[in-house]
Amino acid sequence: MKNRNIMFTRSVPKMSKARLFRSILALGVVALIMHVSPPRAEAYDLSSLNGSYAGSFSGLTPINQNRPPALTTISHFAPEYAAGLWTFDGAGGFTGLLVFNFGNGLIIGDNWDLNLTGTYTVNANGTGTMTLPFGHRLHFVIGAGGNELKYISTAASEVTAGSMVRQ
Repeated sequence: MKNRNIMFTRSVPKMSKARLFRSILALGVVALIMHVSPPRAEAYDLSSLNGSYAGSFSGLTPINQNRPPALTTISHFAPEYAAGLWTFDGAGGFTGLLVFNFGNGLIIGDNWDLNLTGTYTVNANGTGTMTLPFGHRLHFVIGAGGNELKYISTAASEVTAGSMVRQ
């Protein structure tokens, strides 16, 4: 047995071997490009937020609301914690069912009876703003393809941050 590849050599002409090699090489290059190409940016809009999200936030709220907006020491703030169920309608409106704990026994909505409504905007890059009653606003970033939000409060009076996860 001088040549074990005799069957392959005789059954596939030389020109076809070169063409087969180029085809395999081209397919390999295409597969490599597809594997390392970054995903295309997702365009977001109001419908990116639709359905219910479980959320929580924590931070600090001022003890005296009458102070002018200025940097103050930590002793002028009290803790603020909240948990809630946020429901987005996919068209720019939302409701929030919330419970707040301000420490020292001050709890608001402990029967899940604090219901807030508001509006939201979404930019194409996944950032947006929620407007709540009394001028409170939350600036957020959509993550995980619309399955979560990270946000901070931009109310002049408080320092809070939180997140929401789609239920």
